[in-house]
Amino acid sequence: YVGPELSYLMYAARWFPFHEYAADRATSDITITVPAGYAVAGASDEPVAELTGSQFLPAVGAGVARTASARSATPQAGALRSYRFVTHQPSLVGNFAVSHFSTRSLRMNGYEISFYVQPGSEGFIEPYAQLVGEALQFYTQKYGQPAFGTHLVIAQIDEASLDAYAAPGIEFLSTRFFTPGRQASLDERVLREIAYQWWGLTVGLKSFDDAWLSQGLSEWSSFAFRETRLTGAALDTAQRDMLERALMFEQSASIARAPSTLDDQSAAFQAVVFYKGAMVFRMLRETMGPGKFDTLLKRFFGEFRGRNASIDDFEKLATAVNGEQMRYFFARWVEGTGVPEFSADYQIIRTRTGKFRARGTVKENMENLRMPVELQLRAEGDDATTTVYVGDRSEDFDFESTGKPIEVIIDPNNKMLRTSEDLRISVVARRGLELFREGQYLEAQRQLEEALKLDKSNSWVYYNLGLIFLEQRNYQQALDNLDAALHGNLKPSWIEAWAHIKRGNAYDAMGDRARAVHEYHQAVESGIDFDNAQKAAGEFLKTPYDPKAVTQQAASGVSE
Repeated sequence: YVGPELSYLMYAARWFPFHEYAADRATSDITITVPAGYAVAGASDEPVAELTGSQFLPAVGAGVARTASARSATPQAGALRSYRFVTHQPSLVGNFAVSHFSTRSLRMNGYEISFYVQPGSEGFIEPYAQLVGEALQFYTQKYGQPAFGTHLVIAQIDEASLDAYAAPGIEFLSTRFFTPGRQASLDERVLREIAYQWWGLTVGLKSFDDAWLSQGLSEWSSFAFRETRLTGAALDTAQRDMLERALMFEQSASIARAPSTLDDQSAAFQAVVFYKGAMVFRMLRETMGPGKFDTLLKRFFGEFRGRNASIDDFEKLATAVNGEQMRYFFARWVEGTGVPEFSADYQIIRTRTGKFRARGTVKENMENLRMPVELQLRAEGDDATTTVYVGDRSEDFDFESTGKPIEVIIDPNNKMLRTSEDLRISVVARRGLELFREGQYLEAQRQLEEALKLDKSNSWVYYNLGLIFLEQRNYQQALDNLDAALHGNLKPSWIEAWAHIKRGNAYDAMGDRARAVHEYHQAVESGIDFDNAQKAAGEFLKTPYDPKAVTQQAASGVSE
């Protein structure tokens, strides 16, 4: 897009010639000329050189001759500025943004981060610099130095293009990321976009069919970063969210086939390549062990730095690092579709020493699974966890505990791609959420109502139905569904706080401030602070919710 208020060029727009998308790298020497007062955001291997006056103009006779009339129509030299961007390393070139930007550079963890934002967005610079700086440090320690060096550019664009786009040494973020009260899940998106600097840009792709090595590995890297910082319910929610997202369209295509069979902007593509892709990397870590897995990623990054890699290349390296053939893993999870369903049969006995034992068998419905499966024994007073290796359809287990056993839970930390009765319900509901975000409210409502047919006590589904009606300003329906959420199973537990907050929003929108204040107080009294619930409730106690004021939209409490 090129316009008077904002212009941006991206490799993805295919304005710069190349042979194969995401695989054809080139060096470049590009000079961009703009009127005075405009700033140009772009990455360069050399300090960006600014030329003024006639230096930017081609000489007469060079190329197409410039006529007198053309010269007279040219803006005065002092009214124009030219900026030269040079890349010596072959990369996916041609990524720039131009506007009346507010600019600021900060140093974080050995990196210089330069922001080009629209006036009014300056307040986001420091929080994003902190987040991006921590991510850069984490990825550098995990994998190595990225190709762009130590200077990263972040440029704000409008919402008419992609929400976010990563290019060598520069990240484009839409205005959505600079909206007060933005959803906290947008930070997760930023973490993934930063990881592209390693996966897809420093290590390139032989073809777009190998997108798992970029998009799946970047999503995995984002999760690995968050995994080190989350605890308790927040970590449990993040793990469950990734599993549910991975299952949304799991049967649509395999990871290997998705780039050629699915639209890369579709929810199905993102579910398969991003989320299922990240889950497969997580399972690879569980299969190989964390030590070998970390070694694999470091070696992969080092050996293919500045080169293009394929999934076959990655599989060969995985086999070499593991010391055992990994063909079965890639055939099952990268080239195939389908996930197992587990069950457990067990007996509880009391030993002569007064302890308890839970002996049984974990079973699954797929042949030749060959995966480690985590089991947890919930018992009065203490829990115990063990891992069994399921080589075929079943494997025995044996727990001992001092407290009376309550139940055996399979995969308590959601480390495996699998299905179950409750997951089937959650996945139907999550498809509805994807439709909700795309603005397809009626279809989203239908999906969520289908999920309720499977479980009429599901608070999470009622809560999200409430959000759909709240978004459509159907406030009584929103109140009814949010009330049903509060009288359901209250899973996850944060719904207790956020349902009260959203009920308060509905009452505020209807002009009933007294009832709204009561709901916000209920949220505060819950003591639950998931996704900054306490801060949101406090803000709404001070200032009524106004559905017409975008700046008052607080984080929704919905997992994206």
